[in-house]
Amino acid sequence: MMKHRNLKNEEWTRMAIDSLFERGVLPDWQEFASVIRNDKHLAEETLIVCGYHQNIESAALARVLVDHFYGAMADVG
Repeated sequence: MMKHRNLKNEEWTRMAIDSLFERGVLPDWQEFASVIRNDKHLAEETLIVCGYHQNIESAALARVLVDHFYGAMADVG
């Protein structure tokens, strides 16, 4: 699992998503995609982070993943 700055747990929290957006590399994104596929709550949390994150490229990629796995849900976030 991606080591998120200053985090003790290995859950995909908003802080972890933020860290992924800032410095995630391909294996991190692959892991994230694998987890988000079966975790609608993570998809919802991801859309929240997308709404405020400065890295618009990472936010756009995350929205593509949410859209791929959950369809119109990404249009709401």
